[in-house]
Amino acid sequence: MASSEPLRVWSTVVPAEWIDYNGHLTEGFYGVAFGEATDAVLAELGFGPDYLTDHGSFYTVETRIRYLREVKQGASIYTDSLVLGADTKRLHVYHELFAGEEPNSVATQECMMLHVTQGPNGPEVSQMVEPMASATLATAEAHAGIAAPDHVGKGVRTLR
Repeated sequence: MASSEPLRVWSTVVPAEWIDYNGHLTEGFYGVAFGEATDAVLAELGFGPDYLTDHGSFYTVETRIRYLREVKQGASIYTDSLVLGADTKRLHVYHELFAGEEPNSVATQECMMLHVTQGPNGPEVSQMVEPMASATLATAEAHAGIAAPDHVGKGVRTLR
């Protein structure tokens, strides 16, 4: 049975090479952190190396990162992740990034992914294979009871 709690399956310590000239985590490495967190969520759902070799993988087709607070070198960071939605071909994931014992997130990301297999003419959108498809749908259903933050599903604000 899928847990109704966020998935806490990824963490690391911020290395020196992730730090920019302002002395904090550079924006590109937020993307690296969230990419690693997404890979950890996929592995938790059963989409590990064997699945990826035999049945396909996921392409991120849309993502949005919100930078909320600075993160310094050496900080312990982790994500709490939700499966906001899923069907047989798509997966909508939301991550909150936390640093140390700080109770407020330092960044968030949501992403939409498509399940793909390699066809004769390149990648093709395809259905997830069982039992991972059912596990993913069950996790999305379990996480549906958690209220999504008000910024989910919204794009970048316009100045006009």
